[in-house]
Amino acid sequence: MPASVRRRPAAGTGFHFEADNLKSDGYDSADPASAAVDFRHLRSVRTVDGVSTWLLIFSFFAAVLLYVHTVSNTLPPAVTVDNAAAGQFVEERARKTLNELTAFGPRPVGSKANEELTVDYLITELTQIRSQMNVNMHSLDIDVQRVSGTFTIDFFGPFTSIYENVNNVVAKLCPKHGSNDSLLVNCHYDTVFKSAGM
Repeated sequence: MPASVRRRPAAGTGFHFEADNLKSDGYDSADPASAAVDFRHLRSVRTVDGVSTWLLIFSFFAAVLLYVHTVSNTLPPAVTVDNAAAGQFVEERARKTLNELTAFGPRPVGSKANEELTVDYLITELTQIRSQMNVNMHSLDIDVQRVSGTFTIDFFGPFTSIYENVNNVVAKLCPKHGSNDSLLVNCHYDTVFKSAGM
């Protein structure tokens, strides 16, 4: 009776030997050249998988870049002062106003830049708006308040802030025929010390 031989393949080779004929996937297990051919096949499969992964990543970023380029070139043209419709917001005009305000420099509360120069500038701008608007449809009231008071800030501990003769510029735009709705918009035009004026 012929002897039966079982061999265990090395870990990671992927070979499975049959009990008696020592064959695996058509390769002769006793032939080292066949095993080398199979290892080359496994290496080529892994290389193809690596190339496919990098190709997929490159394709994704190329698609994102193409999308961003397409969107940035299909945006509507910028609205300028020359081509703006009546009442339309124009960044160019807003930028001019911002540049003129920041030219005063830092505007801490109580400084000449904040209490005089900026207040005069805002009053001039509001007066110009009032002269250009349709007075049959709207009215624009302009007022400068000079206020004093105190308030407590709890999260700093027992801290009380006191202000005196601080200017508030108030503009009230009203429709001539009345309205049931109202909108309050407020902001501060002062800055901290040593700021760039923004």
